[in-house]
Amino acid sequence: MFERIWKKIIRREPYTLWDLPAFLLWLISLVYRVVLRLRQSMSGEPVKVSVPVVSVGNITVGGSGKTPLVACLAKDLIAEGIRVGIVSSGYGRSDQTPFLAPGYKMQEMAVTQTGDEVMLLAHKLPEAHFSIHRRKVEAARRLADSGEVDVIIIDDGFQHLQLARDIDLVAFDAALGRRRLKPFPYGMLREPLTALARADIIIVTRARLAVDINAIKRELRRLSPDASLYHASFHSKNIFGRDRQLSVKYLDDKSVFLFAGVGNFRALERQVSALSADLDYALELSDHQRYDRPLLEEIKRQADHYDSDLVLTTFKDWVKIGDFDFGREFYYLDLAIDLDPGEEKLLAEIISRLGLATKGS
Repeated sequence: MFERIWKKIIRREPYTLWDLPAFLLWLISLVYRVVLRLRQSMSGEPVKVSVPVVSVGNITVGGSGKTPLVACLAKDLIAEGIRVGIVSSGYGRSDQTPFLAPGYKMQEMAVTQTGDEVMLLAHKLPEAHFSIHRRKVEAARRLADSGEVDVIIIDDGFQHLQLARDIDLVAFDAALGRRRLKPFPYGMLREPLTALARADIIIVTRARLAVDINAIKRELRRLSPDASLYHASFHSKNIFGRDRQLSVKYLDDKSVFLFAGVGNFRALERQVSALSADLDYALELSDHQRYDRPLLEEIKRQADHYDSDLVLTTFKDWVKIGDFDFGREFYYLDLAIDLDPGEEKLLAEIISRLGLATKGS
């Protein structure tokens, strides 16, 4: 509930009644900035582990595409014969027991043990080794000491200053307007934009949704002149059901009921609206939404009300639904990334910076 109210406030139009709670959020953001500076000043010397570390993070709250970037980068490294480890806190899981396991074994675990984003990565990266721990420093240490990996990727690591990293890769969401680039909770910034000076690589995500992508690039080059700059767009080729895979063209003549609990729901809504004949309704839930029977029944009731041909969600939500029957076709939307200049250049840059040995070297 609080997340929904917060989103309404930061999405408000100027000069409305929402300006009153927005002023309160502005006051809280002043405290947030002080706490952030204290935390950074007390972080101490970062811990160095025995293998190279790449952090994939962002500077805003909500979805900026970092998890798909982790999957893309890890998959490309594995294809080069490099053993990849993934570190995560497993945000959203109810069982806080630390564990170390390969992706193919994690697929058999409950999502309450892993967290939804980690489960997504485990399905996409069965050969990767995962270390899940509330403290990412400890997770990285365990993974490095296992002898099973050549490189570690930290999922959501840009603000995690306790762990030394060799490359800081930052996803920057081009779809966010300037009004939302204010300190949390008044806006969506985890840190001031000047923190991008720490970045080694910046990937501008959802570039096709930017009002002026060239202006964004100029600003990022000013803030981080030494960083390599890429931009990325997300697209979908397929939808997946419980027993079949179809091209997204299947949606061309279908009415769709969409629901999801993701950080940037508006971007997903626009994407599905463009793909389908009719987007009957788009139900935005809390990020990392937990699903119980009453909520699933309510989604079914709404889909029945609109008489939608099918129900659509994301894989991150799909893994938490189980075998619930919505009384109609049920799919999740696959997500692929287009990088410019390209995946090959990004991969070559990371391999070169880290001095990693590939299967062809």
